[in-house]
Order: sequence, then C-alpha cells, then structure tokens
Amino acid sequence: MEEKYFVARAFVSCSLREEDKPFVKYVLNILKKFRIEPFGTVGMLSAAPMNIAEHMKTNIPIADIVVIVATPRYLQQDLKTGQLSYGLPEMVHVEAGMAFMSDKPVIVFLQQGTHIGSFLPNITEYIELNGQPYDLQVKSELINSLLGNACSIVTKKKNDQQSKEMGNFINVGLAIVGGLTLAESIFSEDRPAPKRKSPPRKRR
Repeated sequence: MEEKYFVARAFVSCSLREEDKPFVKYVLNILKKFRIEPFGTVGMLSAAPMNIAEHMKTNIPIADIVVIVATPRYLQQDLKTGQLSYGLPEMVHVEAGMAFMSDKPVIVFLQQGTHIGSFLPNITEYIELNGQPYDLQVKSELINSLLGNACSIVTKKKNDQQSKEMGNFINVGLAIVGGLTLAESIFSEDRPAPKRKSPPRKRR
C-alpha cells in the first residue's frame, strides 16, 4: 500500500498472545480503514537487535499517535470490595506512560470485560468493543470522531513544525544577510578614503 495513502502512523501497543490476536487484528483493520498505518509493535510489526524497552523508546517518539489495544491479562481483586477484574499487561501501562511523556495523542480500544485501570482514563477517552459487527456499527461515529480528532492534532503539529522550520530558515537567512551588510559597513568605515587626484595643470 502506498505510503501517501496513510494520513498518520500509529504505534500499536498490544498483547502478543495467541488468544488476543483476533481482537488485535480487528483493531488494526479499523485503523487501516481510517488510513492510519499501524507500526512499531515490538515482536509483531517491528523487530530490532535491541532490548524491548529501548525499542519502545525509539519507536514511540517517531509515531504520530499511540493506539492501545487493551486485552485482559491478569486476574485482579480489589482487597476492599473483593471484586474481581481482568487487568492489562504491565507493558501496556509502560508504553502508555512513554506516549504521554512524548506528548503523543493516545487512543484506547478496550476489549469488553477488560479493566482499564486508573491512568489511561485520565489521559484519553476509550472505546470498548466486543468484536461484533453490530457493536462496531453502533460505535462507528464515536470511533470516527476520536480518530479524526487525533489526526487533526497530528496535522496541526506537523503544520506548526513546518512553519517553525520555515521561520527559522528565514531568520537564519536574514541574520546572514544582516551580518554581511554590517560587515560591509564596518569594513568600509575602516577602509581609508581614496585620495582625490589634483586636476592636471594646464600648460601655458
């Protein structure tokens, strides 16, 4: 698929377990439908001869947005209420923290029945899906709004960066021209004035 087809690149944080693959693939297809290119998932969409933490630290800053595919990993119990829930993998929380520190828009697709925790709802909205066509149809407008707003943020950042770079280029150019002009004026002041030649005397 041509690179220009995509409007943004999304670092995808997700589980690599076999039982989670159907839901992960489901979310990746949603992203592609909205012209968002999934990349960077360590062990699935990206591989490099470095440790996982370094790989995440390299890929997240070059992403436009970060998409969390939240699937259950751990059985958790609230010690006060005794309520049981299925929590996220630790690595997902780490990647979400890195995305927040890198000032990246974060989007969460939550598999139904998964407890999202306390950090993610404080930095973004999330969409809970059960993988069924009707559920996706009902939430398509919300998904469109969330992804559309994320892409708008990305576009604005890119435009602001281009304007800043152009402004810096112009300022450097003006500084060079100004410096040359100043140098010319200084050296012209230091340069001794040329001696005026006396007009030749007329012979009688």
